[in-house]
Amino acid sequence: MRLGQRGGAERPARVGQRGSLRLSFGRRGGATVLKERYASAPFGAVRANYLDGSDMPEVQITNPSGGILGGDSLEMEVYMAAGSCATVVTQAASKAYRGVRAEQRAAFHLAGGVVLEYLPHHLIPYAGSAYRQETTFHLATDATLIAWDAYSAGRVVRTERFAFDRLHARLEIQRDHVPEAIDGFDLAGGTEHFGGYSYMASAYVMSPHDLGALAESVHESLTTTQNALASASAPSPNLCAVRVLTHDANTLYRRLNDTRALAREHLDLPTPAREII
Repeated sequence: MRLGQRGGAERPARVGQRGSLRLSFGRRGGATVLKERYASAPFGAVRANYLDGSDMPEVQITNPSGGILGGDSLEMEVYMAAGSCATVVTQAASKAYRGVRAEQRAAFHLAGGVVLEYLPHHLIPYAGSAYRQETTFHLATDATLIAWDAYSAGRVVRTERFAFDRLHARLEIQRDHVPEAIDGFDLAGGTEHFGGYSYMASAYVMSPHDLGALAESVHESLTTTQNALASASAPSPNLCAVRVLTHDANTLYRRLNDTRALAREHLDLPTPAREII
C-alpha cells in the first residue's frame, strides 16, 4: 500500500497551513503586559512594545511567509483581562494568493474596563484567490473598542481589479453576548463592487459612553475629504460606525487615522504614538 492510502483509497493531500495565534493580556505593575503568547506558522513571534511610555502596549502580528496561501486556515484568539489595554496591528497589508479557499477566523474577548484597538492593514486579494475572513469581538458592558477592517479591489497597481474568485468578510461586535453590530459582504470576482474606487474600509468605535457627538465630528471630518466617499453615524448611542471608499491607500489611511485620533480624543485616551501607514 502506498503512503497516504488506506483500504486501497488514496487520501486527498492536505493543502495549506493550519496556523494559530493566541495572546493573553493582563495587568502587572501598573501596565498591561502579554501574559501568554503562542504562535504557529505562518504566524510569527510577537512582543509588546511601549512606544509612548504609557501602559498601553502595541503588539504587531507578523506573517513571515509574506501572505495567505491557498488552503491556509488561520485562527486568532485574543483575551484581555479586566482593566488591560492594548493596540494590536499587523506588519503590512495582507496578501491572499491564488489557490483553493483560504480562511482566517479571529475572536477577541474583552473583560470589564478593557480598551482595545485592533488596526490591521488592508487585505489585497490576488487574481484567482478565494478568501474568507470572520472577526468577532466579545465585549463586557464597560469595555471599549476601536477597530477597522479594510480591503483593496485587488492588485490595483497592476490594474488587477476584482480578479479574485471570491472574497467573503464578516465582522460582529457583541456586548454582553448581545450583537451590537454585524457587517460584511460576499463578493464574486469579475464585477465592479466599489463604484470605481479601489479601497474600502469600515471602522467601529464601541464604548459605554454616548458616541453621538463623536459620530458627528468624524462625519464632518470625512465629508471634507477629496477623492473619497465616506460617512459616519451612530446606529446606537454606544456605537460609531464609519465607511470609507478611496482611490488610493494613502487617502484611506489618512481617513482611518483621523477617525482613530478623534475617537481617542473623545474617549480621553492619549494621542497615538504613531499612525498606521
